[in-house]
Formats: sequence, C-alpha cells, structure tokens
Amino acid sequence: MSSRAQSTLVLSCEHGGNRVPAPYRALFSARDAQQALDSHRGYDIGALPLARSLAVALNAPLTFSEVSRLLVDLNRSVGRPGLHSEFANGLNAATKEAVLGEYYYPHRAQVRKHIAEALSAHSQVVH
Repeated sequence: MSSRAQSTLVLSCEHGGNRVPAPYRALFSARDAQQALDSHRGYDIGALPLARSLAVALNAPLTFSEVSRLLVDLNRSVGRPGLHSEFANGLNAATKEAVLGEYYYPHRAQVRKHIAEALSAHSQVVH
C-alpha cells in the first residue's frame, strides 16, 4: 500500500502592478522614474492576470500586490539591498517603516496565513 503525501498549492504575485500610492507619487514624477515604472523594473508585466487565471484553474489561494516594486520589493527581506529602489531610497527611516507597515508586512502576513491554513489541511504546501 502506497502512502502519498497530500499537497496543496499557495500562489503569490508580489509584482502584479506598477501602482504608486498617492503619498509617494512625487518620488516618481521624473521622466526616468516614469519610464522605470512602465517597464519590467516597475512590475512583472502580465504576471497578475496569469496568477489570477492559475488561482482559478487550480483552486489555489492567491495573495498579490499591485504596488510597484520600485517603492518596496515584496520579494526582498527587510535590510537587504534593493528593498527600496533608488527612487524610494531617499525616504527617511520613519517613512520607509510606514511603507513596510502599509504594504510589505501585510502582504507577507497574508502569504503566511494561506500557507498555515494549507498546512493544517495538507501535509505539504508548494508556494
């Protein structure tokens, strides 16, 4: 008798858009910043529609962000280079912490919640 581990899938899309929230738009008003926002530097073009389609097709939970990685890169650990781009690096420490509190930590918490829920029902989770 074969015993196969039951697994489930949890999806996340950290770079689903290039939105810059109103309090930070001035950081991206220069032409080079606008060009970066509209390019792959600003977001993973097409990633969010694909992630949404996969979530539906695979019946998997999806956590996503449409805030540009140029404000805060949700795939980077706090304290690592590249967490904030050159456009946001000039923010003071308190404002950077506010950005983390508004966008980074809630996103990470939601992913962890989906993983914990999946682990409570399945023995393996693929994220």
